Amino acid sequence: MFGIALAVRAAHQIIMSANDPMYGIVMQGGDNHTYDRWALEISQTFWLGWNRLPFLHGPLYPYFLGLVYLRFGHSYAAAAWAQCLLGAVTVALIFHLARRAFGKRAGWCAGVGAAFCPLFLLYEGEILVETVVLFVHVAALCIFVEAARRKTRRWWVLCGVALGVCALGRPNAMLFIPIAAAWAAWLTPGAARQRIIAAAALVVAAAVMIAPATLANTFGGGRFHLVTHSGGVNLYIGNAPDATGVYFRPPSLLEIREKEGKHEYEIDWRPYLVELVTTHPGAVARNLLIKTKLFWQSGELPHNINFYLKQPFSPFLRSPFRWGLIAPLGVIGMFLSLKRKPLPRADDPRMILLAFFVLYMGSLILVFVMSRLRLPALAALFVFAGYAVAWCVDSVAEAWRSRRLMPGILRAGAVVVVCVALVFALQSRDNPLLMRWNDYLNLGSAYEVTGDLEKALEQYEKGLEVSPENAALRQICKETRERIQQQRGRR
Repeated sequence: MFGIALAVRAAHQIIMSANDPMYGIVMQGGDNHTYDRWALEISQTFWLGWNRLPFLHGPLYPYFLGLVYLRFGHSYAAAAWAQCLLGAVTVALIFHLARRAFGKRAGWCAGVGAAFCPLFLLYEGEILVETVVLFVHVAALCIFVEAARRKTRRWWVLCGVALGVCALGRPNAMLFIPIAAAWAAWLTPGAARQRIIAAAALVVAAAVMIAPATLANTFGGGRFHLVTHSGGVNLYIGNAPDATGVYFRPPSLLEIREKEGKHEYEIDWRPYLVELVTTHPGAVARNLLIKTKLFWQSGELPHNINFYLKQPFSPFLRSPFRWGLIAPLGVIGMFLSLKRKPLPRADDPRMILLAFFVLYMGSLILVFVMSRLRLPALAALFVFAGYAVAWCVDSVAEAWRSRRLMPGILRAGAVVVVCVALVFALQSRDNPLLMRWNDYLNLGSAYEVTGDLEKALEQYEKGLEVSPENAALRQICKETRERIQQQRGRR
């Protein structure tokens, strides 16, 4: 499985490096630019850079990227290929999880789907945290499944280490630590003292991994934050009365920033969050419903990178194995797995995977939803989707062996019908959040850098169609047309 995944990634990267005008370009102002600059500082000084404290983003990815730059130089291609290698390992781990939970056939179904997943492939070629976060989450799941089987203190410590590393990548993983500790206490055999020690060992191991970030924030940045200081503002962005459910600064945030006279990351958001819950409970509930809908809908909500604008550049990005298909199949797989005998217990991989998915979904819905934030949840869905496909194949094969084809075909056909119904139910309906004018602007700017002004103008005009009142974009279109005319005149 690792070889298949790596071959797919090698072919995809070669195609993208030849076709994508944005390949190797890091646009200023985005997370990718922040990570690139931060990693470059680390590779040159192997230290934090005091202006990075307290941390705005989890430090795990900048240090991973910094090590790549330290070894291979400031190279976009080296970073992309390193992430491809990590992505292939992630696919192998998804294969392992599905095989452990549901058998070899489900493992192959899940692994092949994950190997060709266009979202995994897309973000492996970008200077973004997603590939590393996905890897550490899937690795933590594998460790937890093994710990639940062995039930020894050493494995619970490894679980704590893995969850601490996950939190350094994205702090919402800290929500898993108390749940995992309770799980460890429940599963550990022996007296109450042994159970408490197992849970405490997990928590201490996680705390030891998080401690360097906490100490750096406290003594280097002058403020106490466990990992990052962006949690408060992110909660407000996702739950404000005028929030949209995605990462978009609402007008009320700008008003608070003006009133406080501070940057949004320097404001204490706790009183504003309490006020939201106490004075606008209806708006908070409405936002949670909107974010739940956004989490499940098939559209890939962009942030920094737009999946739909990248699709034409590689046939692998047009693969169907993305959220719109895997989420329905995964839901069916969850249902089928809960019906499977014997019923799942706390140490059953089925229960662990289901609990991980529900907790991770909740951690996103509490804040805001973006396509790239869903990747760890998508990995869990691949495992259940693999089981759903394997269940259909097993049903038909068993019916064939027993010479009673009709019952097996009907069971598999029912799964297909339900899957198709869910695909249509979760389909995005002309969502303006999927195609934004600034996405077209970024792609047009990349074409302009390569010297292809006509394609740049095409993208600018598409952006103007989305945002016709945008005077600045209209001016860019006008200036680009003039430059094209000048070029034609010189010829």
